[in-house]
Amino acid sequence: MAVPDTQDETSPPAARRRFWPHRWRTRIGLGGVALALAAGGATWVDRERIAGDFLDDYLAENGVPATYDIIAIGPRTQVIENLVVGDPARPDLTARRMVVELGVGWEGPQVQRVRVDGARLDATYRAGRFSLGALDPLVFTGSTAPPALPAVELVLHDARARLTSDYGAVGVKIEGAGQLDDGFVGTLAATAPGIGIEGCRADSATLYAKLSTSGGSSLLDGPLRLGGVACSGARMARADIGTKIALAPDFAGADGDFAVAGSGLALDTITGTALDGTGRLTWSDKGIVLAHDLALTGLAAPQGRLTRLAAEGTWRGGSDFVLGEWQGRLTGEGLAADAALGDQLAAAGRGLEGTLIAALVAKARGGLSQALDGAGFAVDAIMRRKTAELALIIPDAALTSRAGERVLALSQVSAGVADGGLTGLRGNLLVGGAGLPSINGRMEQGADGGWVLRMAMAEYRAGANRLAIPRLSLQQERSGALRFEGLVTASGDLPGGTVNGIDLPLEGRWSAAGGLMLGTRCMPLRFKSLALSGLELAGQELTLCPEGSAPMLAYADGLTLAARSGPMVLTGKLGDSPARLAAESLALRYPAPFLAQGLSARIGAPGSEARFTAASLDGSLVGPIGGAFAGGAARLDAMPFDFGALAARWSFADGVLRVDEGAFILNDRPPEGAARFVPLAVRGATMTLADNAIRARAALRHPASDRLVAEVTIDHDLASAAGSARLGVPGLVFDEGLQPENLSYLAEDLIVFANGTVTGKGRIDWTGDDITSSGTFASDRFDFAAPFGPVRGLKGQVVFTDLVNLTTAPDQVVTIDAINPGIEVLAGQLRFAIEAGTLLRLDDARFPFMGGQLVMRPLMMDFSQPEERRYIFELIGLDAATFVAEMELTNLSATGTFDGTVPIIFDANGNGRIERGLLLSRAGGGNVAYIGELTYEDLGTMGNYAFSALRSLDYRQMSVGLNGRLAGEIITNFDFDGVRQGEGTSRNFVTRRISRLPIRFKVNVRSENFYELAMMVRSFWDIDAIGNPVDRGLIKVEGGRFVPANPVSPLSAPSGKSVQPPESEDQP
Repeated sequence: MAVPDTQDETSPPAARRRFWPHRWRTRIGLGGVALALAAGGATWVDRERIAGDFLDDYLAENGVPATYDIIAIGPRTQVIENLVVGDPARPDLTARRMVVELGVGWEGPQVQRVRVDGARLDATYRAGRFSLGALDPLVFTGSTAPPALPAVELVLHDARARLTSDYGAVGVKIEGAGQLDDGFVGTLAATAPGIGIEGCRADSATLYAKLSTSGGSSLLDGPLRLGGVACSGARMARADIGTKIALAPDFAGADGDFAVAGSGLALDTITGTALDGTGRLTWSDKGIVLAHDLALTGLAAPQGRLTRLAAEGTWRGGSDFVLGEWQGRLTGEGLAADAALGDQLAAAGRGLEGTLIAALVAKARGGLSQALDGAGFAVDAIMRRKTAELALIIPDAALTSRAGERVLALSQVSAGVADGGLTGLRGNLLVGGAGLPSINGRMEQGADGGWVLRMAMAEYRAGANRLAIPRLSLQQERSGALRFEGLVTASGDLPGGTVNGIDLPLEGRWSAAGGLMLGTRCMPLRFKSLALSGLELAGQELTLCPEGSAPMLAYADGLTLAARSGPMVLTGKLGDSPARLAAESLALRYPAPFLAQGLSARIGAPGSEARFTAASLDGSLVGPIGGAFAGGAARLDAMPFDFGALAARWSFADGVLRVDEGAFILNDRPPEGAARFVPLAVRGATMTLADNAIRARAALRHPASDRLVAEVTIDHDLASAAGSARLGVPGLVFDEGLQPENLSYLAEDLIVFANGTVTGKGRIDWTGDDITSSGTFASDRFDFAAPFGPVRGLKGQVVFTDLVNLTTAPDQVVTIDAINPGIEVLAGQLRFAIEAGTLLRLDDARFPFMGGQLVMRPLMMDFSQPEERRYIFELIGLDAATFVAEMELTNLSATGTFDGTVPIIFDANGNGRIERGLLLSRAGGGNVAYIGELTYEDLGTMGNYAFSALRSLDYRQMSVGLNGRLAGEIITNFDFDGVRQGEGTSRNFVTRRISRLPIRFKVNVRSENFYELAMMVRSFWDIDAIGNPVDRGLIKVEGGRFVPANPVSPLSAPSGKSVQPPESEDQP
């Protein structure tokens, strides 16, 4: 390069050349430039002193390549332009113009003032190392002298620098003037778009500050503004940080004060309106002390909101933040929990409506709202950092309600954080107050990383509902699974009832892979009392066990239940009645159907019990609750029936137990003796149990014919043990397909060939042991054959005042069109009453008979025991001519009217006899004539006279006496008084003379004419003596009519001679 004359400071610039120091004046000028550079840039940044007197020698000694233009050189001033240091293509430092003013000191020439215009500096910070490129030999000299700002006046105009680092690029501009170590005043402007590290960056960062020096210290005072900050999911739209930093004279420390004002903060779903606060930084060779007092306002999260969250504390540690401790306090104010938490609790309460949990959840919901609404919290914390380990200590933490009541407290909490996990976690927990349950617990973490939480909850009450957890232990296994064991006690409401003093053991585990598993071994279940739908059970203990190796309750993708019990017996009361429930085994399952086997239930005191058994009962709790049972039986002592072969489907919804598709066999259960009717079949029966009341409907059918017999509706109140059964017989038809003996054993061999329809209704009411019943049954025509003969046209209505015990009202009346026990009796009427199903009181039975009436005197028959029975028949106004015609005695004619009685007596074995039966003719007598053809031999005078006289006899009085065994021979004694020949007899001298004499005829006749009458009477009580009258030969069919046959007597007729020898041969 061209070098002008050293005395001519105004000479034009010489040619530009590569610097290589060899001239004295040049070295003085370059030394001033180096001083200016050190004073204006690198010296205060790197904390190293720039030494040297002459620039050329200094640069040469340090191997710093540079080019420049010497503009002027004088004894006190040197002017250099176009300075380039480093690679000309990519220079590390350039300066458009630099003026160095020199002075002379004790050590020789010295730089007193430097002015730099248009300086441009390029620096880097990579992998923790700062570099100025070609200027590094001037800055990093290895000198042990403490760095300091030189006492040089510096003027910087349009000085700029670019720092390229691992965190981004920083652009800096400096303007200012003054003595560099004391009195320099200027401005510094910096910008760093996108500065940051991976996971934490700012879209923009600017600093505009006042830069000054005083007493060797450097001062920086101005705002740092950040925009679009995002760090690990946290975001801040804007932050203004008021910065005031004082750098120590030897650059070995600094003090700083900060004032923060940020807005638009967010962390995932958490947002904040503004961040405000202050901080103070002290940096020295001993480390960093950072004290702060920051507050975040308008904090909002899905779980709730905070009016203000503050953090006040101090960090003390190394400048690399590898070692240190933070101690401070976090506080929150104006907590407002999100409504979703209350809604979730409300939903849980609705799902448990009617249970003690619902009441307790409702109280806890109110207490939680009271505790959290406007609450605040304070946390005292200490964090210690040592290399990669972090220790957290919380001496005390509390959540306080608006009223100042503590509702949550933590104490003596400590934990270590290493490798992303917690170690040595321990601490105490306390919850309570403001209507919340009182819970205390302690957590401890072992050396293997697992932890144990032991806690207890005092009794929590809501009215009569109580819940307590005397003990609960949660233990984390090495796999991360949680194992728990404890006990829950509770009392209070259940759907449809209450429970008192129930103890529920808790035992199981939870894991992320397997979900919840509860009850891996047998557990006892105890309660002091249990009331459900009027059923009150006394203190009981049950043992539930898992089925197989699976837990009793599991929840992963869905809920499963599989538990079983052995034989169980539960006792108590239903209403005021004792109750007993038992099962041979019970398998509780979900979603699979549960199953109870050998089920039995007994309700009520002896004599008024309701009993139910079932071989099996199953049901599902998935969707509509319901199932089926089979092999069942039921019995109500209040009803004289038993239910067998019970099978049905059942369901439970809205508090109503319903039974459908019921099928069973209804069996008669008389107080004593054999059943009165055959079992009846039922299908399609229904029953409901709601509000402690049973209602059932069933149709009773004859099993073989499937014919509807009766419709039954039953209502029963379990609390009062009161109910009713209503029977309806819409029209029971008897024909070839159904006979009375097919329904009742009482009708066997008594009624056959029945044809007709019976209708009726009945009702049975009961209250405890008190039973009343009634009924009305009728037929407008009923035909049948009885042992005493065919019955035609039976009609009437029978009213029962006690249907259960078959007792009728007095004076029941039925009419009969015809009875034919051998002699057809027409248009009869019976008036009777039945008592207790065994006593028949016949008040009146009368029939038109042979021109008069046949009447049976009132009597009482007891069918419950063998006894001697006496029946007295009265014949009133019997017309002899009608009798002869009805008996079809075509060779006889008779006149006269008779009255009398015929007593018939049956012994205990059913053998009957007529005893002193007597018929007397009425006044005026009558006539008896033989009108048939007689064939006789000459019998002598008296014989001829007798036959002539008997051909037609007029009598003044005739009596007929009856005696004998009904199953044998009946002796009939005819006694004629005032006899004379009747019209049409032969008359002669003798007969006329004899007719003037008083004549009495006595005739004894053997006959069996009353056997059929005896059998009719006996049939009233002895059904064993009667069968099908045709099969037994009592009647026979001739010409389409039932006519009497020769009876087959159960007892042989007596042997012996006739009453008197016959006087004639057999007549045709």
